[in-house]
Amino acid sequence: MADRTQAFDRLTDHYRRYRPGYPAPVLDRLRAYVAAGSRAAWPEPWLLLDVGAGTGISTRALRDVFGPGPRVVGVEPGHAMRDTAAAGPDGVEFADGRAEDVPFPDGSAALVLAAQAVHWFDRPAFYAEAVRVLAPGGTVAVLNNDRDWTASAFVDAHESLLEEHGDDYRRDYRGFDMVGELAAREELAEAAEYTGRWVRELDLDGYLGMALSSTKMAAVVRAIGLEATRATLTDLVAEHFPDGVVRVPYLTRLYVARRV
Repeated sequence: MADRTQAFDRLTDHYRRYRPGYPAPVLDRLRAYVAAGSRAAWPEPWLLLDVGAGTGISTRALRDVFGPGPRVVGVEPGHAMRDTAAAGPDGVEFADGRAEDVPFPDGSAALVLAAQAVHWFDRPAFYAEAVRVLAPGGTVAVLNNDRDWTASAFVDAHESLLEEHGDDYRRDYRGFDMVGELAAREELAEAAEYTGRWVRELDLDGYLGMALSSTKMAAVVRAIGLEATRATLTDLVAEHFPDGVVRVPYLTRLYVARRV
């Protein structure tokens, strides 16, 4: 598609309903890291930005973990995604913008977060924009939920389906050296990684909805058709989970660095 920022527009409902959240211990790590920054130069209330916010899953996670004090804003260029996010519960805001062109002033934010989105960005441009927007001592963070194919034959088969029929899909497509990339910026310091392992349990409909919310699975649908894709996924569930409870192990990775 010509404008990649609109890639999820036709997947918005599935995305909102079926995408996973983030484990509390990892979000608590993020809150603690942000709070440990030197806060003298931070505007009040704190501004927490979630860029590439999608339907607001991670934006609302920020509200939940940081409480009611800070101002929480999701920045999202996708029209349908942003409209869906804005229709959710109160307590957060949403703005039109890209990760490489965030619509907030210099030095205004305590946090710039990219959750499940950084692989869509021009990463060097995103880092430069995060540095611009962050107040001294503020945090740039990247948060990824990755299915752990090393811990599950089922997930391994799911990934193999994507690799066989997807558009040049590779299961390690988010395998960037995030700590190295953050540490290489002279304006950033204290780069670190935190991880958390957890298992999400779904019924068949929930698993199908999650799978079909992905632009990667959309490529499989284009290749073999929706009916064949659903049938293949259903057969995978029947083979690996005769009790009907789909168990998907995740490895959630949080990468952080601080604006010097």
